[in-house]
Order: sequence, then structure tokens, then C-alpha cells
Amino acid sequence: MSAVDWKSLNAPHTYLYTGAMSSAGERLNRFALSLKNPANRTAFLAEPAAYVSSYSLTPAEVDLITRRDWTGLMQAGGHLQAILKIAATVGESLWHIGAHCAGMSVEQMQSACPRRLDGLPPGFP
Repeated sequence: MSAVDWKSLNAPHTYLYTGAMSSAGERLNRFALSLKNPANRTAFLAEPAAYVSSYSLTPAEVDLITRRDWTGLMQAGGHLQAILKIAATVGESLWHIGAHCAGMSVEQMQSACPRRLDGLPPGFP
């Protein structure tokens, strides 16, 4: 199935992670979850093309990863927790994923969220 086949809920347009999406995203999720291993993260960052080639990803999936198209990765069947592994590996966060999906900057996303955390260590994002 293509990205246009996925139906979203009414606002906030959350993609339903169904069994069909899970099956469609199996390669993506296996790749992303492999990044739990520090050696795999190092290998991916050193030679991204070589690393992803071992996961039989389609050219479209590789393109989504390369462009950091977090929304597209979810539409392609990527599970949010798995996609977060890719984001963290490349120095991005859940803020980046959420902002991308909402079509806004990270700063706009952070200012739009009313909840603030206190008690975090100094310098913690």
C-alpha cells in the first residue's frame, strides 16, 4: 500500500498503526530497531548507504530515511518508537518528529505545547 492508502483520524490526524501498516513497515522497523545497538549506530553514521543496504529497503524507504521524512516513514508503516531510534541516531528527537508531522518548526512545536518540565538537569533539552 502507498502512503495515500492510509486513513487518518480527525484532528490531530494521527495515523492508525494497523496490522497492514505493520506488515508494510516490517523492513523499516527492523532497520530502525537495529539502531538500539551502539555498534550499529556507529556503522550507520559512518556509511549510511552500506548499512541500509543490508535491510532490503526499497529505494523509496531509503529516500525517506535519507531526507529524515518522519511523516513519510510513519505513512510507510514505520512505528513511532522505531522511527525515534533513527531520529536519535542522527541527533534529532521526538520534537523533530512531531514538528515535521505537524508541518511546523521545532521551536513552534515547543512553544505550542503548554506542558513544561521542571527539575531537569541543567543543559538538558
